[in-house]
Amino acid sequence: MPSKKPERTISLLFDLFVLNQHLRRLLAAGLAGAPLRADEYAVYSLLFEQGPLTSTDMSRRLGLPLTTLLDYLRAMDERGHLRRRPHPRDGRAQHLELTLKGLSAQRRTNAHWELVRAQLEDSLAMPRGEVRRALQALDDAALSALTALETRGQVG
Repeated sequence: MPSKKPERTISLLFDLFVLNQHLRRLLAAGLAGAPLRADEYAVYSLLFEQGPLTSTDMSRRLGLPLTTLLDYLRAMDERGHLRRRPHPRDGRAQHLELTLKGLSAQRRTNAHWELVRAQLEDSLAMPRGEVRRALQALDDAALSALTALETRGQVG
């Protein structure tokens, strides 16, 4: 760990970019040897915690484009980790949930994830709840800015 923190004066977006890079490295190191990568674990965990869900619901909750989510679902299908059932109220939609094999992969990865989570939270210089509220406010602001750009036709 560096002994001196770099200057943090460029911009909030730059700070978030650097944070994202550090988190990616932390999660890759912490989940080495786990059945799932961090991005896959997030998808599996959403279904574990809140499933069954439709792909549209999952896309929205994860902040992923639907096409990207469908790539994750395809990989989960190929592994035998995904169960699709008819949606009870919408004949065009499917309810998605983890199979027993998918649950096992999620649980085994969770053991790695929890060690990383605890280490990160123990290293926080402020209360976890305050950090989560700040992150949620940043997420709300990002969605608001994205909506404004999309409204003006500046995002593809």
